[in-house]
Amino acid sequence: MELREYFATHGEEENVVAARHAALRNWNERLKFCSACGVALPPVNEDTTECIRECPICHTQHFPRIEPCIIVVVEREGKILLARHRQRNTDIYACIAGFVEAGESIEHAVRREVREETGLEITNIRYRGSQSWPFPDQLMLGFTADYASGEINLQKEEIIDARFFSRDDLPKHPRPGSISYQLIHGLI
Repeated sequence: MELREYFATHGEEENVVAARHAALRNWNERLKFCSACGVALPPVNEDTTECIRECPICHTQHFPRIEPCIIVVVEREGKILLARHRQRNTDIYACIAGFVEAGESIEHAVRREVREETGLEITNIRYRGSQSWPFPDQLMLGFTADYASGEINLQKEEIIDARFFSRDDLPKHPRPGSISYQLIHGLI
């Protein structure tokens, strides 16, 4: 079963186990050699409780990579901002999301992503929850925020369309099991 489908049909505790297995499997596939001395690293067991791989020669310790990402629903007058993305899932409307860049805070990343992708300014950023998203190694940090000012001005390289929708009249959007779904439906 594909992991996204698994997330949609299983509970949080089962999803944590599945996400961990996927993340460790991805780590085994991508980190084959020690970055300090170049020797081949033994794989980590996907059932382990310890997330560390030590080089057998130079003893450098390697840890799984986790890339923090933000995902946000912007609210304005009882409606929420959703966008169709150009690169992925082009048939659905989803939350604004993006990677946290080096040197910025999580809140700065939320404001920057909304501004870059839609031209809107936001306020009242509130943390709602998180989800491991091992595609391949992301940690999605979920937020809501309030519209402050501006008109929608799309970043054409990334966004096809963005609009405010009533939660009673939503377009096709992410499935249950994703943090995006939870934010869209006000579940977190």
